[in-house]
Amino acid sequence: MKYLTSYCVCIIFIFNIQVAFSQTEFKEVKAKIEIEQVEDVLSIVAMVENLKSEYKNISFILYVSKTNKTNTNKANNSQDGRATLEPLQKTSLSSTRINIDKTDQIMIALFIYDENNVVIGKDKIMIGGEQKENLKVAIAKPVDGIVMKGIVSNDTKTKLGNDFYDLFFKELAKLNANSSKTVTIQEELTYGRTTKIIVDVEGEIVDEFIAKPDEEFLEYMAVSSSSKVYKYFAMKEKQDKSIFQY
Repeated sequence: MKYLTSYCVCIIFIFNIQVAFSQTEFKEVKAKIEIEQVEDVLSIVAMVENLKSEYKNISFILYVSKTNKTNTNKANNSQDGRATLEPLQKTSLSSTRINIDKTDQIMIALFIYDENNVVIGKDKIMIGGEQKENLKVAIAKPVDGIVMKGIVSNDTKTKLGNDFYDLFFKELAKLNANSSKTVTIQEELTYGRTTKIIVDVEGEIVDEFIAKPDEEFLEYMAVSSSSKVYKYFAMKEKQDKSIFQY
């Protein structure tokens, strides 16, 4: 049986396909992203194969990120759900179709988790542009029944921004935030040589500040920003429950 929660589908894209995560060997399940392009439409299917002769309960996140090379516009989309796999079963978990354009760069990532929210399978495809490790999946051990499961995307441009990204990721993981929403750390050039760090959650700015080349300052802002994101998750969860009850 499969349960799927879908978020709004982004319009996305392109050529020069690169595959990542191939160096990691998983022995329980095999995650596979299948793509097919027909003219200007790209079809994406998230597949999983049970490599064991036993039933397995899993959850998953399919993440799609689009960046336009000409105007730096960026859009994120994620789908998540749960499934019970039969022994040696191969099945699709989720699918989407998106428009493509040669001026865009797309990243598609699939993460498979077991019942303890441990990553047991993953696949990633880059289309257009150079490949870089700009995506982390945040998973923390359960604390009082709360588990953090989500994606933190790196869209920074300098070492300073990347350092903040690493610090923020660690602090957010410590909070065990229970959300599958995508957090993106963005960096914009401002006056002089300074940059502005933006903490974005699926299109909504949760925090922003002018970066400073000071380790203690970055550590402080990482704690502050992760706390704001945690509170944002809690607020959204409360709103969703209120809407459901209504």
